[in-house]
Amino acid sequence: MSSSPEVPSSLPPIDSAYPPYVDPNYIMPGEITVSTMLDDGRRSTFNVTIEKLPEDSKKSYLGGYRHKRTGVTYHHGSAQTQATARVHKDVSNLRNRDTQTYSMVTKSTQLVRESGTQMKRKDVHLDDAGDKEVEAKPYFTSNQLLELQRNKTLVIQCYWRGYIARKQAWDRRDEIYQRQLSRLRAAEDAVRDRAALQKEEIERRMNPRTVSDFEILYNELESWRHAEMAKVKGSGLGAGPQKAMVAALLAKETKLLQTIDRLKAKAVRGGRDKRVDTMMRAMSKSKKWELSSGMPVKVETPFTTRAKELSSLFLALKGEVRGADERLDVLLNVKWTVNEFDCALTRDIVELIDREADLLNRGRSQKTLKGLRQRLTNLFLQFVETPEFNPEAQRFLKVGDGFEAEPIYKTLAAPSNWA
Repeated sequence: MSSSPEVPSSLPPIDSAYPPYVDPNYIMPGEITVSTMLDDGRRSTFNVTIEKLPEDSKKSYLGGYRHKRTGVTYHHGSAQTQATARVHKDVSNLRNRDTQTYSMVTKSTQLVRESGTQMKRKDVHLDDAGDKEVEAKPYFTSNQLLELQRNKTLVIQCYWRGYIARKQAWDRRDEIYQRQLSRLRAAEDAVRDRAALQKEEIERRMNPRTVSDFEILYNELESWRHAEMAKVKGSGLGAGPQKAMVAALLAKETKLLQTIDRLKAKAVRGGRDKRVDTMMRAMSKSKKWELSSGMPVKVETPFTTRAKELSSLFLALKGEVRGADERLDVLLNVKWTVNEFDCALTRDIVELIDREADLLNRGRSQKTLKGLRQRLTNLFLQFVETPEFNPEAQRFLKVGDGFEAEPIYKTLAAPSNWA
């Protein structure tokens, strides 16, 4: 490989440890000695003559690489080998009559399978029992072929156009059917929606739950009262009968108002029970933490474990009583739980538990204990909702703007087994 004669002046000096041909001042001699190893293991030495370009000419770059330290460019060996002169073919007879005339050659060959044809002769007997005579058909001209193709094309066009027409007719029939079906479905949906709306309105009046439901009842009651008063005034009766009718109307209105009040009390109880159940499930729910990998994991903290225990006790205390022994077991667990703290609320709960246990031992009926159990359930719910007893209840406290919730029981000390 050869090197370019110039080196950038900004590069450091070339170390003397480099070979002499790296030196930019190096001049390639006219002849070099090359040593090589032959196939039989002997070393052979021969001289190689170097063909140099004129000094004023520049060698074309045909690939290679550049030294990063010295900036010297090295060429591939193909750039240092003299190119072979291109051999021009003789094309003088390229378009000659002799070159464009095919020479016929006759050659004989021997087939693998021999065959032959024999005609009848006087001295040769041939069996022609299975022979068939073939007669040529009438000549079929090109005009006849075109006419046949035209007729066949007309037949194909007739069948294709018939198929297209039938397909369009079927698509139109299907479109009409789908339109009718959509109208029927829309009518059925409208009837179903009206029935569902009517059922919902009836349910809102029979079992009202929200404020809007009770507003509807009060508005309808007021409209009914105005209509009935208009009937009384337009009856044309005397003062006595009208007073009697107004009194009956007032009694009926009072009874309807009492019914609405009972429904309101029922809705309040149902909403309170639903709120309590939702709060119990939320307090007992495990915490969701996100790991460094991004995967969520459920974690049970001491506070959630405490809330889950209190929720189980509350559900058992509020649930249906199946037997005296089971009820006493529940009361005993509740008593152990509240005895961890000493305050007015826990003392009231313990007193009610002792009273119910005493009545159960005396054989009192379940009906007579209903009020006592309701009071006990309400007090224990207050115990569960107090953050000093259940730290998870802190998240469910309703605190107004500018108001800081302070502890209800300031003299309590949380036990060390759950805090």
